[in-house]
Amino acid sequence: MPTHETKEKSTSPCPPEPPFGKAFFLLMRSIVFDAKHHPELDMLPLAQLRLLWTVRGFPNGTMKDNSERLMVSQSTVTQLADRLVKRGLIERAADPADRRVIRLRMSQYGIDLMEMVDTPRRQTTLLVWERLSPEEREQVLQVFHHVTAIAEQVREEIQRPMPPLPDKWMEGDDTSEREGSSNTSSVVDLMSRPVRGKALAS
Repeated sequence: MPTHETKEKSTSPCPPEPPFGKAFFLLMRSIVFDAKHHPELDMLPLAQLRLLWTVRGFPNGTMKDNSERLMVSQSTVTQLADRLVKRGLIERAADPADRRVIRLRMSQYGIDLMEMVDTPRRQTTLLVWERLSPEEREQVLQVFHHVTAIAEQVREEIQRPMPPLPDKWMEGDDTSEREGSSNTSSVVDLMSRPVRGKALAS
């Protein structure tokens, strides 16, 4: 059998999965998993998919904005955007205040496609939420916020911080909640890809 050698061997073994990790995976799988194929998205490389979800969650961002959110170079974002534009999923638009600045936004085809893909997840999430009592909802939100705060602190300590979210996403008004649903779905979809892959391969 062929062997695969790596140039550098890891000095530290992969740590065991804590109970929280498995529970979180099962939660995401139960809400996100969809055996239905979406050819237009399934064919996209992960890098293009990440930019697509970023443009959807943070519309009209510049190349610099998107490069900072994805933590890649602006030239990489430009190349990824070129491919998504050719597929008809996003559009380039000149900034009215400075036509030298190019902003990225979803095309109508891209909007319709993403809504079709995201609708089942939102429906499932809503049904789950409605089955929780008011007390359970409060407990769930408290736990999620607490774990999120710890995770952000840990990432800072190990020098893997997350890029900041826009202020309006954190304000909690009706507009930010609507925008937040798109931002959340980007993370969820990226998590669902390996889940979907395992299911289809089995």
